[in-house]
Amino acid sequence: MKSKRLVSFAIAVGLIAALASAAPAAVTIKLAHSSPAANDRLEAGCLIFKKIVEEKTNGAIKVDTFPASQLGAEREQLEGVQMGTIEMAGLSGGPFPAIFPDIMVFDIPFVFASEEVAYEIMDGPIGKALQEKLLEKTGIRLLAWGENGFRNFTSNKLIRVPDDMKGMKVRVMENPAYMQMIRELGAIPTPLPFSEIYTALSQGVADAQENASSLTESARFYEVQKHMVIDRHTFGPYLYIMNNDFYNSLTPEQQKIVDEAAQIMVKEERRMNREQTEAGVERMIKAGLQVNTLTPEEFKLFREKVQPAVVNIVKKQVDPKTVDDFLNAVREAEARR
Repeated sequence: MKSKRLVSFAIAVGLIAALASAAPAAVTIKLAHSSPAANDRLEAGCLIFKKIVEEKTNGAIKVDTFPASQLGAEREQLEGVQMGTIEMAGLSGGPFPAIFPDIMVFDIPFVFASEEVAYEIMDGPIGKALQEKLLEKTGIRLLAWGENGFRNFTSNKLIRVPDDMKGMKVRVMENPAYMQMIRELGAIPTPLPFSEIYTALSQGVADAQENASSLTESARFYEVQKHMVIDRHTFGPYLYIMNNDFYNSLTPEQQKIVDEAAQIMVKEERRMNREQTEAGVERMIKAGLQVNTLTPEEFKLFREKVQPAVVNIVKKQVDPKTVDDFLNAVREAEARR
């Protein structure tokens, strides 16, 4: 009798072990980005995505965030998502032109007069068409458009009209569209690594620079500049991307959860970005930076001065119809406001 009980017990243990080994292991999403690990809206947004996905899948999907370029710079993260070694990333548009030139439509200067117009474009038919093209050409799925924000100029003199920038040495990214924008303003494009901007400004190698206001604050460029103009010359999106093979490996229910979580994430990230930007500008003003905002009339002067030449450059890299459709959609969105 005792031996039978032992046999029965052994069988039960074996069945439990077999069932345990047959149970599907949790799927892990490595979510990479290059923003700081703390006090930044991008990581905060990613943690919102993590919470929703893990809770709604009952732990079947685990999300691990890797901020501060832990998995490489943005270019490496983009390559990792394309190859499938990284499941997901939140990236600026910076590394995309090499594999997806269409993203350069966002390099056209003075195209968006407000965040609301930018949101309407990203969330509407134009944004959807870019998502579909990215997937078709690269195998990368764009889950949602986030917000990196508007870029603004800082300098040592007040800027209100294009002629105010004549002769200025402006540190700018080594990007053809940005460099042409500076030339059209009568200024001198001065491409330098980001790490050299502060020293270049303090030593007069550059007279001015342009970045998102939040970055101007965190890099403390306001310590070596007297003025900032809220000119909003370009709007930078964040692209929350996922390897498409990984996405297709999920169940339909899991895909729905991921899609919905991504939309909630970008809604919150956009809100936090605006709050972070506004708070940062206030802190810079208190530190002594003089800040002015272009009027609609002044904004129009800058647009008319620089946009045509830059559009021509972008059209050499991107299908002209794509560029024209983008610009027409912006005009229609502005007309509705």
